[in-house]
Amino acid sequence: MLQRRPLLLAGLALPALHLPARAQGAPLTLGFTTAKSGNWVSLTRRNEIAVNLAVEEVNRAGGVHGRPVAVRAFDSASRPEQAAVAVRHFAEDEGALAIIGPFSSSECRVAFPVGDRMGIAQMAIASSAPGLSAPFRFAFRNTSDEAYLFERLLPIAREAGVQIGSAGIAYTTDEVIGRSMGTQVFPRLLQAANISVTQTVSFPVAAFDMSAQVAQLRGGNPDIVCMGGPPEPAIVLVREMRRQGMRGRIVGGTTIVDVNLPSRMGADGNGTLVSATHFYNFDTPAAIAFREEFVNRSRAAGESGDLRPGMYDAAAHSIVHLYAEAMRRARVTGERARLAAERTAIRDELRALRNVETIEGTLARFTEGGDALKTTYVLEVRDGSFALIGHRPPPVAA
Repeated sequence: MLQRRPLLLAGLALPALHLPARAQGAPLTLGFTTAKSGNWVSLTRRNEIAVNLAVEEVNRAGGVHGRPVAVRAFDSASRPEQAAVAVRHFAEDEGALAIIGPFSSSECRVAFPVGDRMGIAQMAIASSAPGLSAPFRFAFRNTSDEAYLFERLLPIAREAGVQIGSAGIAYTTDEVIGRSMGTQVFPRLLQAANISVTQTVSFPVAAFDMSAQVAQLRGGNPDIVCMGGPPEPAIVLVREMRRQGMRGRIVGGTTIVDVNLPSRMGADGNGTLVSATHFYNFDTPAAIAFREEFVNRSRAAGESGDLRPGMYDAAAHSIVHLYAEAMRRARVTGERARLAAERTAIRDELRALRNVETIEGTLARFTEGGDALKTTYVLEVRDGSFALIGHRPPPVAA
């Protein structure tokens, strides 16, 4: 177990993740800022299984020039200030070369500046508020921002025969990404697509009674209701919409892509559309092998519901492999005296990556702002499962 220091406060330094024996020598350390509780726990709780799998794959293949990779985890409890503590812990105490995570935009808004000051790369698993990583030299996000995804969702939905003439907007007020989607992304892109906005409503993440908000939305009778926020309020929203007789679809971004969302919504959720950067039925050999082993380990861990990997499990898995490739190219040693230079080299090699195949599909490159350009999948909730209705590959990187 890691020694806990007073600095960690409410954060929790967790045991090192499993390390197979194929690679030899002193391990090269990555930090992993995860969240065992908080607003996003339905999306984070299995990420560690995916990270473990990726570490084992890297080490079975010989590690990084024969050196094994090890991961140290820190539980931020979804609290932004603890995500910042995690960066300092990994950079100063663990001698980490780079950091997997944090998860959410709220955490990244606080942790990214700290990572920049300390000169260590962080790669967010889920943060998708537009432009959030752009000001920072060491900030990356293994997701495409919500604007990039939503502007692709609309034409894919229309090609699939979905009628979208008008839209309502609903968003959470106490998460950075919810506010960003509700006040910036949706209004701008709906206007650009000539889709009229009938009503806009908001609520806290923990809202359990949305009768007043839905009554407002119902007055405009929109074809779709664009939802910004976590899965839990989206479930409350769609149930209240159906109770009040609204027939419009929920349309959401990556923030509600919980693998168990279709079963949690039940029949009320049929027709819900989401944009994602992963589809659990992706059929490459690597994706199939990952899915099967992930299901086995989730079952062994006592998980319930749909045990297939979700979008953020796949993103976490890919981050390990992206870091491993960057470390190989940078020929890192992990020596304390060389940490600053090697952390910078990892950052530079990540920016140089082009057209990388992962279990999610193609990652064309990271933008100047640190965001991944990835395949966009548009999924529809149908009778307790997700169905793929279309996709757009990323632009091929030169």
